Amino acid sequence: MIKKTSQILFKSLVAIGLFVGLQQLIELKTRGFCLQKIQADDLPFQSRWETSPLSSEDEALVDALLDQSFRMIGAGSECFAFVSEDGQAVIKFFKLDLARPVYLHRGMFLEDYSEYAGTLSDHPLTQLAMPKPFDNRLKRLLGMREFRLQRTFNSIKLAYDQLKDESGLLYLHLNPTEHLKRSLTIYDACGIKHQIDLDKAKFFLQRRAAPMEQHFAALKKIGADAEAKASVDSFIQMILTRCKKGYSDRDILNRNMGFIGTKAIEIDSGSFLPNPRMREPWLYKQELFYATLELKQWMKKNYPEMAGYLEDRVTEEIYRQT
Repeated sequence: MIKKTSQILFKSLVAIGLFVGLQQLIELKTRGFCLQKIQADDLPFQSRWETSPLSSEDEALVDALLDQSFRMIGAGSECFAFVSEDGQAVIKFFKLDLARPVYLHRGMFLEDYSEYAGTLSDHPLTQLAMPKPFDNRLKRLLGMREFRLQRTFNSIKLAYDQLKDESGLLYLHLNPTEHLKRSLTIYDACGIKHQIDLDKAKFFLQRRAAPMEQHFAALKKIGADAEAKASVDSFIQMILTRCKKGYSDRDILNRNMGFIGTKAIEIDSGSFLPNPRMREPWLYKQELFYATLELKQWMKKNYPEMAGYLEDRVTEEIYRQT
């Protein structure tokens, strides 16, 4: 009897191990993408997400980009990213599914945002009547999702309205519409083709930028120090401009920055916050110092010829008379 029980337990553990291993393999291969994760019918129209009409020139550019197909290139904390055929733009679809590990773990056990449940969504689960302990957990789960979505949408909308040049944003679509009347062809990480109804989707279109470290590594390889210096100058100016407009960024990391030519942009536009105090010289100079620390450390190791230039330019800006 004990032997039989041990065999059953062993087989169960093997089965669980195989299932978890297969799940991880699929996750690695697909980068976590499936069509259901970017689709949601429970997020109705919100006037605060509306954007101004595009100019005729911008509309022509967006139309030309959306006439292309896009292939998956990565996934961030809040979006899946796909690059256009011509390599000039990236479209990012928001992660909208409820069963994200961050919601289940943080929302149900670590952070209580239950007050947000039902403020953004009309998810069917909000209508369920459940016993109090389960109801509290459910509200925490729903609240975490809505808190994070609102935080991200607020930041993207802010970037689109106020920091378009600093973020490279071309088009933002957060509300269901009827005017696009088009489907977009995307290819996932496995090369599988999907059709997306853009009127129903929540996405934004952004100019494609080379990631910061990759950009400087490429310039070092060809000895393009002049372009590297111009890139450093642009990065510093971008940080100062954003601060002087009265906005802060809660996630300033090398991986969130990029370059179009020698022009710096913030690739990740999901972490902006209004902060009028950033206009004060002591604060924007402090921001510049901390925003360039990671790049300085990277340059000391990988591009020492440019580390001194970065340090000198930051010092110059910090001690500049205002």
